[in-house]
Amino acid sequence: MKNLLWISCLVTLLATGPVYPYGESITPEETKAQDQESFPITIDFYCPRNFGFHIGDEIPLTVTLGAREGVILDVVNLPQKNDIHGPFEVRRMEVLKHYESNRTIYNVTYRLQCFTPAIAVDRILFPPLQISWATQEDWDPMKSKYRYQTLFSQPYEIFISRTATYVGSMKDIKGPILDRKAALLSKMAVSVGSVVTIVTLITWPLNFIRRRREITLGQGSPTPRDRALKALQEARDNCFNYDDHRKRLYFELNAILRNFLKEVFALPTANRPAMEIISQLRECPEYEELLDLVRRMNRVIYEGSPPSDVESIVRQFNRLVEKLDGTTPTVVNHDQTG
Repeated sequence: MKNLLWISCLVTLLATGPVYPYGESITPEETKAQDQESFPITIDFYCPRNFGFHIGDEIPLTVTLGAREGVILDVVNLPQKNDIHGPFEVRRMEVLKHYESNRTIYNVTYRLQCFTPAIAVDRILFPPLQISWATQEDWDPMKSKYRYQTLFSQPYEIFISRTATYVGSMKDIKGPILDRKAALLSKMAVSVGSVVTIVTLITWPLNFIRRRREITLGQGSPTPRDRALKALQEARDNCFNYDDHRKRLYFELNAILRNFLKEVFALPTANRPAMEIISQLRECPEYEELLDLVRRMNRVIYEGSPPSDVESIVRQFNRLVEKLDGTTPTVVNHDQTG
């Protein structure tokens, strides 16, 4: 009998659930807000229509990713153009980034197509997205890259219906009614369109040739400054193909600077360290700034310092290239040794 009484009390306590202090309760909205504050990333889906898509339609879908300040998102794992994501084919993909209330917002705009057969109206799931994210604490200075964590979004429901012809009783269609005014306007529109097309076909090649001639005449031979800035832009574009793209950019900057100094000052730079090349420019007004730039690059290339100030290095390089554009003769102390 005593055991039965204890069991009854235990069942009653389990049925009543958790008890909160008097006057306090946790609502679902508060729970959701607490979860968003504790987790650094938010994911939201938006589709302008919840119903009405057919097989083969282009479906617009926007994925909004919100990252708290200090969180780095890598969207490289998201489905790209011409990829297959579950039953959907990605026809177009665009990523726009902006900042809002100490958060980084990524708007990923998709154009999707689905050719899954539908009996009438089917609910087709857009599969979860794989999102890589990291914080400043996840930076690995030895490998010069972040240790990314993986997050999967919830699937998103899209309703698609099949298309079919309607078969039913219809009245016969009467013959067309001739509208003389509409026919005259149509003929005039065709005539005007033909004249405009002919004029365009004649004038467009002439304008194209004239513009090309003006561009050719306006462009002189590229200067060492032009070649250095072009090489820098190509290096920045190509470095993202490597895992250690920040450190690799330092190596590219070192090579571009050597070639630039060789062209401007006619210095022998082959098989010579950068510091030895710079030592020949002691009479140059920009000698101290050149020396500082080379030292900063050498700390990353040879001493193993983390490449955390890439943008400041690029800005300093651009300033020096603008000053030393090769148009003003500069006194150079050519080193005859070595």
